[in-house]
Amino acid sequence: MSTHLRTPRRLAALAIGLAALLAAPTGTALAAPQAAATGVVVADAAAALALVNPGNQVGYQWDGVRLQMTATGGATPYSWSASNLPLGTSINASTGLISGVLRGSGTRTVTVTARDAAGATASTTFTWRVIRDACPRC
Repeated sequence: MSTHLRTPRRLAALAIGLAALLAAPTGTALAAPQAAATGVVVADAAAALALVNPGNQVGYQWDGVRLQMTATGGATPYSWSASNLPLGTSINASTGLISGVLRGSGTRTVTVTARDAAGATASTTFTWRVIRDACPRC
């Protein structure tokens, strides 16, 4: 058999297999309309609100910092708050960006909390060490 006869057959078999695959119902996206037709409402479980932990932070006194906090799940928009941030830094309540100039020195245990539009909250905790530079102007 020549190659040009095999290629159309393979393409036809591939097309039939692909059509069968696309026609097969999968997941809850296709099951939900069928359930709704019977009077049963199927609700997708929204992912719970969670914060991504940025890991422990280390910086030098008088350095500028920008640390973007990230949330997943829940209902947007999020509102952000933080406790025990290093002196000179603050968190933007709308964006979750921690920024400022590190002042003082020492280690702090920072807790960041996000609240979603539905009122659910999630928190994460990490340490932030500020090292006093021996010669900040050298």
